Amino acid sequence: MQHPLLLARPADPFLRLRLADGAGVEDYVVDGDHVAFIRRGRRAEETWVSALGDDPARIRGLIEVLRVHGLDGVHVHDHIYDTLPPSLQGPDPGHWSLWELTSRSTPAVETVRLDAADPRIDRLLEHSSSAYIHAGDPDVEEWRGITDGDDLIAVGARARSAHRRAHLVSICTDPARRGEGLGRTITASLATEALASGSTGVWLEMYADNAAAARTYQSVGFEEVGRYRSALLHGLSSPASKA
Repeated sequence: MQHPLLLARPADPFLRLRLADGAGVEDYVVDGDHVAFIRRGRRAEETWVSALGDDPARIRGLIEVLRVHGLDGVHVHDHIYDTLPPSLQGPDPGHWSLWELTSRSTPAVETVRLDAADPRIDRLLEHSSSAYIHAGDPDVEEWRGITDGDDLIAVGARARSAHRRAHLVSICTDPARRGEGLGRTITASLATEALASGSTGVWLEMYADNAAAARTYQSVGFEEVGRYRSALLHGLSSPASKA
């Protein structure tokens, strides 16, 4: 049977692309087509609430129900964030967008499969302000790169995701080689490999204001399907900080 969160919002891109029948959900509440649920962050000690829906009052009410868990982070639609009370707004919210592959593009040049522990991966990712998955991460199914001699000049990874969909992460190009289309090549290669290996879809996330990345992903065949803000709470605004 399908999870109540998916029944309430069957077309929601965040749930459809990320949630596998409630896996990882510790608690949830549903108000018609508005939902909120508790999941652990990538750091296991962090408790995050994701609240999805367009009515600010209903979203605030759902979050309040789940505050008994002690919240370290909040994730909502972009247009909802500014309606939250100050206690649910972190000092440095991340403004990001979700993209889904809707058509396919063939990579212009070949990429190479990298060893998961290749030390060049993390050296290159030092140039990325958004990469949160690094070499050796157990969720990564494949790292691919573009090399110039012994140098790794572009990199990206395919991580496990819900419903056999692929999640592309940590896409980065050497700053000295940007503008050569390497990011597009890595993205297209990862997407092609994912679909060839049996993935039912491909998605990725990016900072919402990164126009250059948006053009790259659009050229590969991705379409933006949602905009969100995520905020890590601190100090008195985080009940969990008092535990």
